Amino acid sequence: MIQINAYQIAENVNIKKFKAEFTGELINSSSFELFYKYETGHVFILNYGVIVFANVDDIQCCSFISLLKIYCANLLENRLQEDFKIEKKEIASPEFSYNSLSVNEVNNGVIRIAMLQVAQSLALDFYQESAQQLFDETVNLTNQLETFGSLNISKKKLLKFIGKTLNTKNRIIDNLYIFDTPLMVWEDEFLDKVNEGLTKTFDISLRFKELEYMLKLVEGNVTVFVELTDSKESKRLEWVVIILIFIEILHLFLSPFLL
Repeated sequence: MIQINAYQIAENVNIKKFKAEFTGELINSSSFELFYKYETGHVFILNYGVIVFANVDDIQCCSFISLLKIYCANLLENRLQEDFKIEKKEIASPEFSYNSLSVNEVNNGVIRIAMLQVAQSLALDFYQESAQQLFDETVNLTNQLETFGSLNISKKKLLKFIGKTLNTKNRIIDNLYIFDTPLMVWEDEFLDKVNEGLTKTFDISLRFKELEYMLKLVEGNVTVFVELTDSKESKRLEWVVIILIFIEILHLFLSPFLL
């Protein structure tokens, strides 16, 4: 049995720098992932802040995470974790359950695909949590509109919220490749079945669509908030102009009497 443990420890990992400085046995690499042979198991590092271990004990996991932290940006206070296992059985085709995979052959390809899928699932959890926080904030603002007919938020705070929304969306867009089919399965029918089955098991496509829908709702609400704020600012400027004109007219009428 292969035990897989995945952790979301940061928002980003400097893959290039880690690869240059770490002397472990590298099996496969790209600009966004590193796959190592490590002790009796494997380590998979993804640049979106996820590290996955296969058959690595807890002490070694903690040691490796401590090593990796110096290459991370925006470390998370509360790590997300997901566990999975691969079992070898005499079966004709791969079998899938919510937390395990059964196959008749376990090799580096199967292990890597399973680790990648677990990493994708964990990344989706992280992004869904971030998107939910943004959505909850927009709900609070829409509740203010419904109750008071206005937004109780300064323009500066609203702009900061917009920046936060855009940064979250950009991070997700930057990492959209995590939901694509890995190149390694294109010419291997067995790995393709494993990858497709795990994608369905983790509901990757459905969860991504839900995430995309939630972000669109947030973006739509933010657009309305900006329009309302701009309208409010425009009305304020109109009143300033009206008052200045009134003062000027008043001055013209009173100036003969003040001489």
